[in-house]
Amino acid sequence: MKTTTNLMERPKVDSDPFFKLMKEASAGFRKFQLLSTAFELGVFEALKTPLGAVPLAKKLGCEPTLLPYFCEALCGLGLLCRLEEKPELEEQADSKEAEKSKVKYVNTALSNTYLLKAAPYSQAHFLSEKERDAKIWAQLPEVLTEGPLIFPKADFFSQVVHAMAENASCGALQETVKIITENLDFSKAKKLLDLGGGHGLYAIAFAELYLELEAFVFDLPQVTEETKVYIKKYSADRVRVIPGDFFKVELGKDYDIIFSSFNPGGKVPELLPKIVRALKKGGFFVTRQIPDEKAGANPLDNLAWKLWTFEDTKKGSSSFSFENSVPFSEYVKRLGDYGLEVKKSIDMKDGAQIVFAEKRRG
Repeated sequence: MKTTTNLMERPKVDSDPFFKLMKEASAGFRKFQLLSTAFELGVFEALKTPLGAVPLAKKLGCEPTLLPYFCEALCGLGLLCRLEEKPELEEQADSKEAEKSKVKYVNTALSNTYLLKAAPYSQAHFLSEKERDAKIWAQLPEVLTEGPLIFPKADFFSQVVHAMAENASCGALQETVKIITENLDFSKAKKLLDLGGGHGLYAIAFAELYLELEAFVFDLPQVTEETKVYIKKYSADRVRVIPGDFFKVELGKDYDIIFSSFNPGGKVPELLPKIVRALKKGGFFVTRQIPDEKAGANPLDNLAWKLWTFEDTKKGSSSFSFENSVPFSEYVKRLGDYGLEVKKSIDMKDGAQIVFAEKRRG
């Protein structure tokens, strides 16, 4: 006779955490695919004005029986709004069909702000970068057996710079510029360098605020070609680019302010002598970075950082660190060894820290 004793015995380890993990992981993947697919298909461009699921399917070339479910799922994410018109009295006999025909969908304010390609705060490039990340994670088995994926540095940054510009414009740029201008006297500043400035939006913003200021963006040649796009867009006549590799050449001279934000050299002590040489006496080096204790706090982020690298650069053990960089707290302490005196340090909402250091006058 068969026994049911083992069948009725539960696992000694509670299954709830495991199934919760699986559910959350699956939900995250579904949400990203939903958003990414909607953007790729042009759903948000099509729903600037209300449209029913069937005409939307026809417009996009999609299966009409699936589009209502797809749109409802997007409503659940807060990306679409569901509009209903009550059926006329003569239509109520067939109320289900009448209800379906009267339902329309339209973008929410969130979608109109961030998911329309021509919107001022569009995150189209940022979404593309997240899709690139997803493709890297999809190759996880191969990466773990064959080693990190390798990207050419110039190509990588010339592409990612647009996503960085989109992100910055949604708050980080405004907060950073506000903090710096409130804590640094720009009244006599004539020359500013945005070191590794990429898109150049910080340099452009400073130049817009101070009409006597001339700003320069120093970055790799392929990157500065993209910087010119933003200089032209904002008619920033007093912002220029300096194409080059700041690890290999000098930075220029007589800068009143050198600003550095999240660039790969931001925690590399070997660059400090160049920075000091490029500053006027009494000039300021202002650097913005994520402290290592925050950057390295998430094991998933650390793994993501190590899944890919550049052809001539080795990464460090935690996010945003490199082989030749040091922890940001140590970097700040070393500023004094090169003739820079730390005057102030300010924490930002996004976890970053802005440090103000003056070049000694003596």
